[in-house]
Parts: sequence; C-alpha cells; structure tokens
Amino acid sequence: MKAFLPRSMAGLQLSDSAEMSLKVKDQLQKRVLPSSLPALILSAACLLPYLSKPFTIDDPLFLQEAQHIRVSPLHPMLTQICWNIDNSCGPLAGTAPNNLLMSYLLVPVVASGAHEWLAHLMQILILGAGIIATVSLAFRFGFNTFGACAAGLILAASPPVLAMASTAMPDVLAMSLGVIGVERLIAWRQQGKSIDGVFCALALGLAGFARLHMVLLWACCVVLLRDNGRILNVKGWLALKTRWWPLAGSALICGIALVLTREPGSTAGPSQHWVSASFVRLNIWSYFFYWTLAMPLGLAWLVLRNRRMNLLALVPFCGFAIWKILTHPFPNVWKTLCFALGALVLVDIFLWAFQTLEQRRLFCALWLLIPLAALEYVHLPVKYLVPCAPAVALLVVDVLQTARWRNATLGVIVAAEVIWGSMVLQADAKFAEMGRDAAARLIKPHVAAGERVWFASQWGFQWYALKAGARPLWTNQMPARGDYLARGEIEGYTETLKRLPPATLVETYTVAGPGGRTMSRKDNAGLYSNASGQLMWAWGTDTWNRYELWRFH
Repeated sequence: MKAFLPRSMAGLQLSDSAEMSLKVKDQLQKRVLPSSLPALILSAACLLPYLSKPFTIDDPLFLQEAQHIRVSPLHPMLTQICWNIDNSCGPLAGTAPNNLLMSYLLVPVVASGAHEWLAHLMQILILGAGIIATVSLAFRFGFNTFGACAAGLILAASPPVLAMASTAMPDVLAMSLGVIGVERLIAWRQQGKSIDGVFCALALGLAGFARLHMVLLWACCVVLLRDNGRILNVKGWLALKTRWWPLAGSALICGIALVLTREPGSTAGPSQHWVSASFVRLNIWSYFFYWTLAMPLGLAWLVLRNRRMNLLALVPFCGFAIWKILTHPFPNVWKTLCFALGALVLVDIFLWAFQTLEQRRLFCALWLLIPLAALEYVHLPVKYLVPCAPAVALLVVDVLQTARWRNATLGVIVAAEVIWGSMVLQADAKFAEMGRDAAARLIKPHVAAGERVWFASQWGFQWYALKAGARPLWTNQMPARGDYLARGEIEGYTETLKRLPPATLVETYTVAGPGGRTMSRKDNAGLYSNASGQLMWAWGTDTWNRYELWRFH
C-alpha cells in the first residue's frame, strides 16, 4: 500500500500493524491542532467583525424551518411562505429542496430569540471544524507540516467560504461534514478502527442531508478505498467489495433523514419548476468562470504550474479563447478569458492526476466536479463550490510544496484571498443591512401606530418585516383601504401592485452611492445567484436598491 502516499512520508503509509496505527495517531494528535491554529485565528479575525451582520438572502428559509421544527420536528417544510414568485405562496416543500440539517442546527438560535450573532458564531465554529479536518486530511495524505498548515490557511481565507460563513445557510456545514467524513475514511483505512468508519458514514450521510449534491462525494470516495495507488490497476478495484460499508452507511443515514422529513408530493431535490435544460449554458459558463475569479485555484494553479502545464490542455484553451474573442464584442473578452482559464486549469488537473496515477490527486480532482450536479438548476452560484474548498486547498498545496519560494508564494495567495474576501464581506454586510434598515424605517413606525402593513418581498427584508409586525401578502389577498404595502426593488415582486387596488407611494428608502456590490444585476454582481451576475463583488456607483411604502385608497 506504499503507493497510496508520497514516498517522502513513509511513516504515514497504510498498515494493518497496531504499532503503526498508534504511531500515526500520535503523530497526528501532536501536529494537527498546532498546524490548524494559524488558520483558525485567521478565519476568526475575518469573521468576528461581522457577528452582528443581518440575515440575508436564503437565511429566512432555514430560520423559518427551524421555527416550525419546534412545533413539528419531522415536518419543517410545511411552514407557509411566499418566496421567489408572488403567486407561489404555500408550504415550503413545494418550492425548496430538502436541505434541512442547517434548520435543525438553528433551532437553539431561534429558541433563544434568533440573534444574528449566535447564528454567525455557530458558523465560525463549524468552519473551524472543517479547517481542522482539512489539516488532518493533509497529514494523512502525506503532506509535511508546512503543507498541512498551508492547506488550512488557504481554506480559511477562501473568499466564498468566508462569505457563506457569514450567513445562516448550509454550505459551510456541508463542506465541513464532507471533509470530516473523508478524513475519517482515511483514518479507517490507515488504522482499521470500526469507530472511524462509523464516524465517516455519519459525517458523509449528514453532509448529503445538509446539501443534497454532496451525495456525489460518496462516489469520489471510492477512489480512496483501494489499497494499490495505481489508479488503472484492475485488481485494486475488485478488492473494494469488502470495504464498501462506510459509504453504504452514509447512503443509509442520508436516506433515512430524507424519508423521515419528506412531505407527501414533494421530492428530495428541487421542484421541477426550477429545473430546465435551458439553464445549463449559463451554469456551465459560471462554473468555469468561478475557478478563475472566485476560488483560490485558477490563478494560483497557473502561476505554480506555468511551464509544467500539460500541452494537451492548451489546445482546447487556445482554440476556444481565439474563437470567442473573434466572434464577440470587446466587453466580453475578459469574461471569455476567465472562463477559458478556468477550463484550462481543470483539464490540466485531471491530466496531471492521471499522469501521476496517485489516488489523492484523482480524488481531489473528482471532488471539484460535485457542483455540476446543479447544471440544470435555476442557478449555479459560487456558494455551490464551497464544499469543494478543501480539495482546492489540497491541490494548490500539492504543487506549492515544490515551489522555490513557497513561503512567499503562500503569503501572497493568502493575502490576496483575505483582501478579496474582506471586500466581499464588507459589501455583503451592507447589502444585508438594507433589509433590516428598511423594515425599521418603513414598517415599524406604522405598526407601532396601530396601522396595518403588508409586505411583498423575499430574502432578509421578509425576515425583518415579519419581526417589525408586517403581514405577508398571500396569494389572492386584498389589502383594505388605508393599509400599507412595503416592497423592495431587488427583493420584491414586480407584478404585485398590478393585481391590487389603487395605491399611492407615500415613502421611499433608497440605498445609493459608490461602493462594492454583491447582488446587483446591472453591475453583474451575483454572489448568491449567477442569474444576477457572475462576480462575487463588483463596483457600483448608482442606486443599489430602493424600498417603497404604498398606501391603498
């Protein structure tokens, strides 16, 4: 089994010897936590200033599910909600996929008053667990102390990871459970303890319950179950029949969770209303684009590999780039180059993995493909790549370890990540603050005066409108004379007012001025949805959002 890990780390090779298992365990216990500490400090330093960040985008979905869990523990998706479309009010089970694990974790948060800081602190702890598991996995894959520490730092500073760790959404949870499950799988293979296999099954099964597309990680893990490091060795694949039970346990755990929480007439995945082949073109474009400008893989890989890149990967890259540049107007050139560079990097990673025939490299390459499960979904935002962040860190470190100026290069990569991630965090905090401010300005005073206020909007504004005392405008409901309706331009439904009685605009709240944008269609910023744009962050100078208060007469 010596081919499983690099030759330079013979002390961490797979072995059936109890003595070797204890040696591996002692080495890891002494090195994992100290090597994780810089990354843990870095992630906390980036995220703690945003503990009071308001809830935003899909946070209210999971918070409302958590509230309903307190009433009906096995039926969180029966909570009533108006979301995405004005006329789609009803049980959440009819519109959203079954990604419920985060909702169960949020139950203590909503039970204690739904304080923002408590939800964000929980996310920091979840991210910390993922960082420690990534560092441990790096050691088990044979990296030295520098490599393991570097993997933790690259993961901790990854801009999409930081962005999603500042929300109440389940992407960081799915990532951490996934890498914990993989790390326990390797521990089970190295030390032969059944308890490690049980923890592997539990973590990978719950990862699929947190984000359904994580079930594809189970298929990637098959590569790690083989004794022989030679990928193309047939005998190694035939030997898998006695080693399947941790992955089968993952499927069983995830399946039980999905069945227990499934509502009649609903599916585990998204509603067919949100799935179409027409979304594939934009999603595949965004997928490759993200590797260049969002995740710390594309540019780092190009710099570290440079002249060692496989020439076969350059052929489709050059041909595609030239064709797009010649057939599209100039403003699209930079987008085309980012897309092509992302595709080039992924092609080179797979060619490199197959040329070296190492399991860990092929496994990490396959890990990067998990987001493609959402190709036909209504959108493929960068947050769907967050569960791949540990693989990105391990791949970058794999080539970084042999770099001439590895310490300086690591410093540049992490510094660039922190700067980019901080820009995203600051802009997204301002975006989230809009909904809370608008509810306080437009809704709270009228409710306090005894007047009835309705709202027709989604995302964070919906959550704070409810807290301020406003009522959701359900399908076919008609406000009475003198009632108010609050709506946001970005969060609202453009057709709502057309079906309601005449109303007069009485007050507005506008967010404008120069600054960073994370969700702005006109600025091509789409941190949470590539339907709004493919950039995590973009500079804007005009009006960002406008909230309106209408009175019916």
